[in-house]
Amino acid sequence: MLELAIRAAREAGYLLAEKYNQPHQINVKGPRDISTEADLAAEAVALRLIREGCPDACIVSEESNSVWRDCGESPTWYVDPLDGTTNYARGLPTFSVSVAMARRGRVECGAVYDPLLGQLFYAGRGQGAYLNDQRLHVSTRGTLSECLILLDWPRVPAMREAAVRLLSRLAPQVDAVRSRGSAALGFCSVATGWADIYFQFTLSPWDVAAGALLVEEAGGRVTGLRGLSPNVSIGDQPYTLSQPDWLVTNGLVHEAVLANRPYE
Repeated sequence: MLELAIRAAREAGYLLAEKYNQPHQINVKGPRDISTEADLAAEAVALRLIREGCPDACIVSEESNSVWRDCGESPTWYVDPLDGTTNYARGLPTFSVSVAMARRGRVECGAVYDPLLGQLFYAGRGQGAYLNDQRLHVSTRGTLSECLILLDWPRVPAMREAAVRLLSRLAPQVDAVRSRGSAALGFCSVATGWADIYFQFTLSPWDVAAGALLVEEAGGRVTGLRGLSPNVSIGDQPYTLSQPDWLVTNGLVHEAVLANRPYE
């Protein structure tokens, strides 16, 4: 299944690279939410390969199979054919393809492919995380003052305000802040140790399934982020792919970030 995830991510990525410099057809799905003809074409490539290689596949993908469902024991494939569509449509060269397979909500393998840089991130549960052929490990930075934070911006205004509140608390304490515009690459950046913290308040399962496993297999920590009050502990609760809010870190600074989180 890992080989299939890698192949689907790569083939979809090759198509995105071919179309990258061409004019794009923009479809507005909602506020701050668009797709292009490349999203649909890349998704078709990935889903065809997955269905050929895994006939009993259950598909959850951004463009054509976006309704969350429990597929039981069937292999569930989470596919984001173009993570970073706004970047892609504007010509900003930061985007990726994310493909993962899970059973009963537990991700078993996943791949994230950056076609412009030729960077393939992949992981199998219990087998480690890799960038091309290099084994990955999260950073060893242990204080916020050393850390680089990545975040992406929710479409929903209220959640943007929550992100601003958290960032306003963290920014004075950390070394630097960046935003890439691709959640999958944000997770991968923590897995590689390029960044130490990534957070977002409104992600979908296809955004995070592969990346969450990569971070875990690289030795990092993955949890939810929001809490109802300061007395609600969420740090030790297992994540679920259907949750919207995500915090991923090298593990060493996880509690320090949670201590700054906003409450509802």
